[in-house]
Amino acid sequence: MDTKKKMSNRDKMMLFIFGAIIIVAAAYFLVFAKMTEKKNELETQNSTLTQEVSKLETMEAQRDEVLEDTRQTQIKVADVLGKFPAEVRTEDAIYDLNEMYESISDVKILSENFNMNQLFYQQGAVSDGTADSQTTTDSSSTETEKTNPASVSAITSDTPATDVISAAADYTGYRSTVNVTFSATYNALKEVVDFIKKSPDRMTISDISATAGEDDDLLTCSMTVDMYAISGTGEIYESPNVSNGNTGVNNIFRK
Repeated sequence: MDTKKKMSNRDKMMLFIFGAIIIVAAAYFLVFAKMTEKKNELETQNSTLTQEVSKLETMEAQRDEVLEDTRQTQIKVADVLGKFPAEVRTEDAIYDLNEMYESISDVKILSENFNMNQLFYQQGAVSDGTADSQTTTDSSSTETEKTNPASVSAITSDTPATDVISAAADYTGYRSTVNVTFSATYNALKEVVDFIKKSPDRMTISDISATAGEDDDLLTCSMTVDMYAISGTGEIYESPNVSNGNTGVNNIFRK
Protein backbone atom coordinates (compact mmCIF):
# COMPACT_ATOMS: atom_id res chain seq x y z
CA MET A 1 0.00 0.00 0.00
CA ASP A 2 1.36 3.51 -0.92
CA THR A 3 2.00 5.41 2.39
CA LYS A 4 2.24 8.78 0.67
CA LYS A 5 -0.94 10.66 0.47
CA LYS A 6 -1.59 12.31 -2.75
CA MET A 7 -2.88 15.93 -2.65
CA SER A 8 -6.34 16.23 -3.96
CA ASN A 9 -7.30 18.84 -6.52
CA ARG A 10 -9.19 20.69 -3.79
CA ASP A 11 -6.05 20.90 -1.62
CA LYS A 12 -4.02 22.09 -4.56
CA MET A 13 -6.59 24.81 -5.25
CA MET A 14 -6.56 25.94 -1.60
CA LEU A 15 -2.77 26.10 -1.60
CA PHE A 16 -2.83 28.09 -4.83
CA ILE A 17 -5.37 30.56 -3.45
CA PHE A 18 -3.37 30.97 -0.20
CA GLY A 19 -0.20 31.69 -2.17
CA ALA A 20 -2.02 34.24 -4.32
CA ILE A 21 -3.31 35.99 -1.21
CA ILE A 22 0.23 36.20 0.17
CA ILE A 23 1.50 37.65 -3.12
CA VAL A 24 -1.30 40.24 -3.24
CA ALA A 25 -0.76 41.24 0.41
CA ALA A 26 2.99 41.61 -0.16
CA ALA A 27 2.36 43.73 -3.25
CA TYR A 28 -0.04 45.93 -1.28
CA PHE A 29 2.24 46.57 1.65
CA LEU A 30 5.47 46.83 -0.37
CA VAL A 31 4.23 48.80 -3.38
CA PHE A 32 0.66 50.10 -3.24
CA ALA A 33 0.81 51.38 0.37
CA LYS A 34 4.01 53.31 -0.31
CA MET A 35 2.54 54.73 -3.50
CA THR A 36 -0.56 55.81 -1.59
CA GLU A 37 1.59 57.44 1.10
CA LYS A 38 3.64 59.26 -1.56
CA LYS A 39 0.43 60.34 -3.30
CA ASN A 40 -0.94 61.82 -0.05
CA GLU A 41 2.35 63.59 0.58
CA LEU A 42 2.33 65.09 -2.91
CA GLU A 43 -1.27 66.21 -2.47
CA THR A 44 -0.33 67.94 0.80
CA GLN A 45 2.64 69.65 -0.84
CA ASN A 46 0.50 70.66 -3.79
CA SER A 47 -2.11 72.16 -1.46
CA THR A 48 0.58 74.12 0.39
CA LEU A 49 2.09 75.38 -2.86
CA THR A 50 -1.35 76.32 -4.16
CA GLN A 51 -1.98 78.42 -1.05
CA GLU A 52 1.46 80.03 -1.38
CA VAL A 53 0.84 80.88 -5.03
CA SER A 54 -2.54 82.37 -4.11
CA LYS A 55 -0.88 84.42 -1.36
CA LEU A 56 1.83 85.68 -3.72
CA GLU A 57 -0.77 86.57 -6.35
CA THR A 58 -2.72 88.54 -3.74
CA MET A 59 0.45 90.33 -2.62
CA GLU A 60 1.34 91.15 -6.22
CA ALA A 61 -2.15 92.54 -6.80
CA GLN A 62 -1.78 94.74 -3.70
CA ARG A 63 1.81 95.79 -4.45
CA ASP A 64 1.09 99.36 -5.50
CA GLU A 65 -1.30 99.89 -2.59
CA VAL A 66 1.25 98.56 -0.08
CA LEU A 67 4.01 100.73 -1.55
CA GLU A 68 1.81 103.80 -1.30
CA ASP A 69 0.83 102.98 2.31
CA THR A 70 4.52 102.49 3.14
CA ARG A 71 5.38 105.78 1.50
CA GLN A 72 2.72 107.64 3.48
CA THR A 73 3.91 106.01 6.70
CA GLN A 74 7.52 107.00 6.02
CA ILE A 75 6.43 110.55 5.28
CA LYS A 76 4.83 110.68 8.72
CA VAL A 77 7.98 109.17 10.24
CA ALA A 78 10.10 111.74 8.43
CA ASP A 79 7.93 114.53 9.82
CA VAL A 80 8.58 113.27 13.35
CA LEU A 81 12.30 112.66 12.84
CA GLY A 82 12.71 116.08 11.27
CA LYS A 83 11.84 117.64 14.63
CA PHE A 84 14.92 116.14 16.27
CA PRO A 85 18.34 117.78 16.01
CA ALA A 86 21.10 115.90 14.20
CA GLU A 87 23.35 116.20 17.25
CA VAL A 88 23.37 117.58 20.77
CA ARG A 89 26.63 118.83 22.25
CA THR A 90 27.55 120.09 25.69
CA GLU A 91 27.37 123.67 24.49
CA ASP A 92 23.76 123.09 23.41
CA ALA A 93 22.84 121.91 26.90
CA ILE A 94 24.64 124.87 28.49
CA TYR A 95 22.90 127.25 26.09
CA ASP A 96 19.47 125.84 26.98
CA LEU A 97 20.19 126.09 30.71
CA ASN A 98 21.35 129.65 30.32
CA GLU A 99 18.26 130.54 28.30
CA MET A 100 16.09 129.00 31.01
CA TYR A 101 17.98 130.97 33.66
CA GLU A 102 17.76 134.25 31.76
CA SER A 103 14.04 133.91 30.94
CA ILE A 104 12.79 132.90 34.40
CA SER A 105 13.08 135.10 37.47
CA ASP A 106 13.82 133.71 40.93
CA VAL A 107 15.92 130.84 39.56
CA LYS A 108 19.54 130.31 40.60
CA ILE A 109 21.49 127.40 39.13
CA LEU A 110 23.74 125.81 41.74
CA SER A 111 25.37 122.97 39.78
CA GLU A 112 25.09 121.01 36.55
CA ASN A 113 26.42 117.74 35.18
CA PHE A 114 26.41 116.52 31.56
CA ASN A 115 26.43 112.95 30.25
CA MET A 116 26.31 113.40 26.51
CA ASN A 117 25.37 111.21 23.56
CA GLN A 118 24.45 107.87 25.04
CA LEU A 119 23.44 105.41 22.33
CA PHE A 120 19.68 105.11 22.65
CA TYR A 121 18.48 103.47 19.45
CA GLN A 122 19.99 102.02 16.30
CA GLN A 123 18.03 101.15 13.18
CA GLY A 124 17.82 97.39 12.71
CA ALA A 125 18.80 96.59 16.30
CA VAL A 126 16.35 95.37 18.88
CA SER A 127 16.01 98.04 21.53
CA ASP A 128 13.59 98.70 24.33
CA GLY A 129 14.90 102.21 24.84
CA THR A 130 17.50 101.15 27.37
CA ALA A 131 19.75 98.81 25.43
CA ASP A 132 23.32 100.05 25.16
CA SER A 133 22.31 103.17 27.07
CA GLN A 134 25.61 103.09 28.94
CA THR A 135 27.56 103.42 25.71
CA THR A 136 28.62 107.04 25.38
CA THR A 137 29.72 108.54 22.11
CA ASP A 138 32.08 111.48 22.01
CA SER A 139 30.39 114.63 20.72
CA SER A 140 32.85 115.11 17.88
CA SER A 141 32.45 111.53 16.63
CA THR A 142 28.75 111.86 15.83
CA GLU A 143 29.65 114.11 12.92
CA THR A 144 31.22 111.10 11.16
CA GLU A 145 28.33 108.72 11.79
CA LYS A 146 26.86 107.09 8.69
CA THR A 147 24.31 109.40 7.16
CA ASN A 148 21.44 108.56 4.90
CA PRO A 149 21.78 109.87 1.33
CA ALA A 150 18.06 110.59 1.30
CA SER A 151 17.54 113.52 3.62
CA VAL A 152 14.47 113.29 5.78
CA SER A 153 13.96 117.02 5.42
CA ALA A 154 13.75 116.62 1.62
CA ILE A 155 10.85 114.16 1.72
CA THR A 156 7.57 115.54 0.44
CA SER A 157 4.25 114.12 -0.69
CA ASP A 158 5.68 113.97 -4.24
CA THR A 159 8.74 111.90 -3.31
CA PRO A 160 8.71 108.49 -5.09
CA ALA A 161 7.93 105.49 -2.90
CA THR A 162 11.33 103.85 -3.43
CA ASP A 163 13.16 107.02 -2.32
CA VAL A 164 10.97 107.44 0.73
CA ILE A 165 11.47 103.83 1.78
CA SER A 166 15.25 104.04 1.31
CA ALA A 167 15.29 107.05 3.63
CA ALA A 168 14.18 104.82 6.50
CA ALA A 169 17.61 103.23 6.95
CA ASP A 170 20.56 103.89 9.23
CA TYR A 171 18.98 106.05 11.91
CA THR A 172 20.88 106.28 15.20
CA GLY A 173 19.32 107.85 18.27
CA TYR A 174 21.28 109.50 21.09
CA ARG A 175 20.17 110.61 24.52
CA SER A 176 22.07 113.21 26.54
CA THR A 177 21.34 113.43 30.25
CA VAL A 178 21.69 116.76 32.05
CA ASN A 179 21.51 116.86 35.85
CA VAL A 180 20.95 120.35 37.23
CA THR A 181 20.48 121.62 40.76
CA PHE A 182 18.90 125.03 41.29
CA SER A 183 16.97 127.09 43.78
CA ALA A 184 13.63 128.63 42.83
CA THR A 185 10.31 129.76 44.16
CA TYR A 186 7.31 127.49 43.65
CA ASN A 187 6.03 129.64 40.76
CA ALA A 188 9.49 129.73 39.19
CA LEU A 189 9.69 125.92 39.40
CA LYS A 190 6.42 125.67 37.48
CA GLU A 191 7.88 128.01 34.86
CA VAL A 192 10.96 125.78 34.58
CA VAL A 193 8.77 122.73 33.92
CA ASP A 194 6.78 124.69 31.35
CA PHE A 195 10.02 125.86 29.71
CA ILE A 196 11.21 122.27 29.26
CA LYS A 197 7.80 121.20 27.98
CA LYS A 198 7.64 123.91 25.32
CA SER A 199 11.28 123.69 24.23
CA PRO A 200 11.70 122.91 20.51
CA ASP A 201 14.89 120.95 21.31
CA ARG A 202 13.13 117.67 22.17
CA MET A 203 13.73 117.62 25.91
CA THR A 204 11.94 115.67 28.63
CA ILE A 205 12.14 115.67 32.42
CA SER A 206 12.88 112.14 33.62
CA ASP A 207 13.27 112.99 37.31
CA ILE A 208 12.62 116.00 39.54
CA SER A 209 12.59 116.63 43.28
CA ALA A 210 12.21 119.75 45.43
CA THR A 211 13.00 120.45 49.08
CA ALA A 212 11.53 123.42 50.92
CA GLY A 213 13.86 125.69 52.91
CA GLU A 214 13.22 126.48 56.53
CA ASP A 215 14.04 130.21 56.51
CA ASP A 216 12.67 131.33 53.15
CA ASP A 217 10.18 130.40 50.47
CA LEU A 218 12.83 129.01 48.12
CA LEU A 219 12.91 125.41 46.97
CA THR A 220 16.12 123.49 46.37
CA CYS A 221 15.43 121.48 43.22
CA SER A 222 17.20 118.60 41.50
CA MET A 223 16.16 117.85 37.94
CA THR A 224 17.25 115.36 35.30
CA VAL A 225 16.63 116.47 31.74
CA ASP A 226 16.97 114.13 28.76
CA MET A 227 17.85 115.67 25.41
CA TYR A 228 17.47 113.64 22.21
CA ALA A 229 19.15 113.69 18.81
CA ILE A 230 18.94 111.48 15.72
CA SER A 231 21.74 111.11 13.19
CA GLY A 232 21.36 109.60 9.75
CA THR A 233 18.43 111.77 8.69
CA GLY A 234 20.50 113.99 6.42
CA GLU A 235 20.18 116.94 8.79
CA ILE A 236 23.29 119.01 9.56
CA TYR A 237 24.31 120.07 13.06
CA GLU A 238 24.11 123.80 13.77
CA SER A 239 25.94 125.30 16.72
CA PRO A 240 23.94 127.53 19.06
CA ASN A 241 24.22 131.24 18.36
CA VAL A 242 25.90 132.79 21.39
CA SER A 243 27.00 136.03 19.74
CA ASN A 244 24.58 138.02 21.89
CA GLY A 245 25.58 136.39 25.14
CA ASN A 246 27.77 137.87 27.86
CA THR A 247 31.41 136.81 27.90
CA GLY A 248 33.85 136.40 30.75
CA VAL A 249 35.25 133.90 33.20
CA ASN A 250 32.61 134.29 35.92
CA ASN A 251 29.71 131.94 36.49
CA ILE A 252 27.80 131.98 33.17
CA PHE A 253 24.52 131.49 35.03
CA ARG A 254 25.01 134.40 37.43
CA LYS A 255 23.05 137.58 36.66
